[in-house]
Amino acid sequence: MTVRPKMVLLVGETTTGFLRLVNWLYNQGYRCHLATSYRDACNLISRTQFDLVLSQFQLPDRTAFPLLARLTGSPTTLFFSTHVESGCLWLPMLERGTRCIGAPVLRSGDLTEALSKVLDGDIRSGESDTPGLGAPGDSSSARIPDEKVALK
Repeated sequence: MTVRPKMVLLVGETTTGFLRLVNWLYNQGYRCHLATSYRDACNLISRTQFDLVLSQFQLPDRTAFPLLARLTGSPTTLFFSTHVESGCLWLPMLERGTRCIGAPVLRSGDLTEALSKVLDGDIRSGESDTPGLGAPGDSSSARIPDEKVALK
C-alpha cells in the first residue's frame, strides 16, 4: 500500500520568500506547491488534495477569502496571513475542513506550534527557529514574542 505524501500549498505574490519555509516543510516530510494568485491556487486545488494551505489574505488578483468556501468540508487545514510591521499575523480559517470560529490570531513565532497541534504532531515543533514564517520575502527567521492577539 502506497502512502500519499502530505501536501502543502503556499499561496502569495512573493512565493520566492517562501523558499526557506518550503525547505523546512520538506524536511518534515511535506511536499509543497506554490501559487502566486487566487486563480493559480484554485487551479492547483482542483487537481490536488492538499492537507494544508497557507495563503496571504491579499493576493494580486483578489482576496483569498473564497478559498474558505472552496475548502470547507474537505480534509484541508487553511491559514490566512497578513503583513504587519514585524512579520505576519496568521489566522486559522479551517481545521480539516471545519471552520475555526473565534480562533485567535497567531504571531509568526506561534505558527509552528499551531501547525504541529492541527496536523497531529506531523510537524515537530521546537526543533529550531522556523525559517520563512515572517513576511514573505523576508529570509530571516525573526521570532515574535509568544503572545496571541484575539479578534474582536
